[in-house]
Amino acid sequence: MKNPYFSRLCVTLCTFALAGCASESELAAIRLDTNHPMYKSEACQQALSSVESHKGAKSVSNVATPVLVFLSAGLLLPVVAANAGLDTVDRVDASNLEMRCGGKGKTREEITEKVVGGAAFGLAGGAVGK
Repeated sequence: MKNPYFSRLCVTLCTFALAGCASESELAAIRLDTNHPMYKSEACQQALSSVESHKGAKSVSNVATPVLVFLSAGLLLPVVAANAGLDTVDRVDASNLEMRCGGKGKTREEITEKVVGGAAFGLAGGAVGK
């Protein structure tokens, strides 16, 4: 007899492997040109100070999401919606960070495309795990 939780566990592990553990703000901070004149500005340094909060939120989300989906299939849609909200805030802040520190930033369309793609991946992963 096949264990019904085995496929959910496999999907959860694959999601961890594919999603990564770094927030978009953290990745944007790593990619910044520290020699750019705007890097030392107060606006840039203030934006850099918000990176840790996004990093923490991403870590909690990486642990809580699979657990919540695993425990209750009925929570899939609210969990994906909450993650999409967190992802949107992170991506907008990452774009603002890039612009305040001398980078290009992302357009609303680019941010929306990535958030929708992530949400679709979350839904597909949750559906496969059922």
